[in-house]
Amino acid sequence: MSEGTKRAGKAATEISLLSAGVVLAAALLLLVNYFGWKYHQRFDWTESAIYSLSEKTENVLAALDRDVDVVVFMEPGEQLYQPVKELLARYEAASPRLTVREVDPSRNLAEAQSLVDRYAIDSVNVIVFESGGDRRLVEAQDLAEYDYSGLQFGQGPRMTGFTGEQSFTSALVELGGGARPKVLFTTGHGELQLGDFSPAGLSAVEDLLARDNFEVESWASLGQTAVPAGTQLVVIAGPTGNFLPPELAALTEFLKGGGRLLVLVDPTLAAGGGLVETGLGPFLDNFGVTLGDDIVVDPANPLPFFGADTIYVNNYGSHVITRSLGQTELPTILSLARSVSAADGVEGFDVAELLMTTDEGWGETDLAELGRVEKEEGDLEGPVSLGVAVSAVAESAGAPAEPAAGADEEAAPPPAGERLVVIGDATFATNGQLQNVGNLTLLANALNWLAERESLVGIAAKTPESVSLMLSAGQMRRIFWLSVAGLPALVIALGVFVYRRRRS
Repeated sequence: MSEGTKRAGKAATEISLLSAGVVLAAALLLLVNYFGWKYHQRFDWTESAIYSLSEKTENVLAALDRDVDVVVFMEPGEQLYQPVKELLARYEAASPRLTVREVDPSRNLAEAQSLVDRYAIDSVNVIVFESGGDRRLVEAQDLAEYDYSGLQFGQGPRMTGFTGEQSFTSALVELGGGARPKVLFTTGHGELQLGDFSPAGLSAVEDLLARDNFEVESWASLGQTAVPAGTQLVVIAGPTGNFLPPELAALTEFLKGGGRLLVLVDPTLAAGGGLVETGLGPFLDNFGVTLGDDIVVDPANPLPFFGADTIYVNNYGSHVITRSLGQTELPTILSLARSVSAADGVEGFDVAELLMTTDEGWGETDLAELGRVEKEEGDLEGPVSLGVAVSAVAESAGAPAEPAAGADEEAAPPPAGERLVVIGDATFATNGQLQNVGNLTLLANALNWLAERESLVGIAAKTPESVSLMLSAGQMRRIFWLSVAGLPALVIALGVFVYRRRRS
């Protein structure tokens, strides 16, 4: 066989092998794409699992009984665009009932104008959830929490928490849910204030409730004999004055009618010794709750640079409000708290402890000697309960009344029994303290449980990653020479090696 024939045969073999390799690679690529389409999986490798869906969200998506259209009306250059896009892709993958589409307001001008007219959108960077003619709009400013402390140094706001999952799941729950729940914050007794943006204010709580589609108002209860009609939840946050009997009677009737109450009460020291009277102690006794006349300390869980009256809590009960806190080991920080526990001899209520001190904590009753705190006889033994959740047992909720003659059989059912949450500290819910994720989760879970939104309990803000690569001068030089000289030299050496092999 001639040398030319050998070369031709070798070339034909190489071409055949190359063709077979190309066909095999194409088949493998098609197979991978097919399985990727049929068995769609997304992975979240971020340290804080910022794009992973909670079990609560997965349950909401699994329970969707009608189609939901989601329109992302955002500028691609917006800081939250990529997190929103990735998170909604998880929602879409988890439910065949939900479809997501994007509209760029800068490039798709005609479609953007149509959306503005259809949904009455007055700004860009909005996510629209629509189903059956009902819609919820989520603005980008409600999807994150920011730290503005750097503004005085010429820095921009820094995102400290991404709340997209909470906002999106809340919108899904609210679709078709009718009117927004109404929440009233009492005033007139020295309470913490809505609209107060200082560290001691409640503007962050107001934003949290608005994001979850609550209607929030202040209520001057002094002189009132009834809670305004349509109210679902009343919040008493940090009172320093006395509630009068008519006010407490109005709250009692409100609770008996199926209302909900959140009480956050600090152990405020009175000028003459002891604690300031608010009138809430005897009132709460009727619902199985004892408000302690003490200040709780826990030396076993010290917080650096803080006094013994600041409590680092990581001991939680099994109630749905605090279950996720215990599972994720998120701490709650309370400042100057009092004990809140189940009262003896009160029937008809289930009182569950939410958060407690360690066994070494106690309730200090000698309030005249707070400068030198020591555990003494008569102090409340640990672990000390710092908050409780109260719900009426089935027997006390009462049997449904017989409908009146001619009444609509499909009318709304009678309200469920009472629900209360009482926590011996109000400071944890202020603007300055809600930056702690544990505090935020505790408050959000309590509000959602009181509003019977159990599907939202346990969804907390995610902390976005901020990762930087720090390189020394020597490392920078090694990277430079490796990329500029090393890689080209490796390619040249490989070429010489192949050339010599073929020549031989």
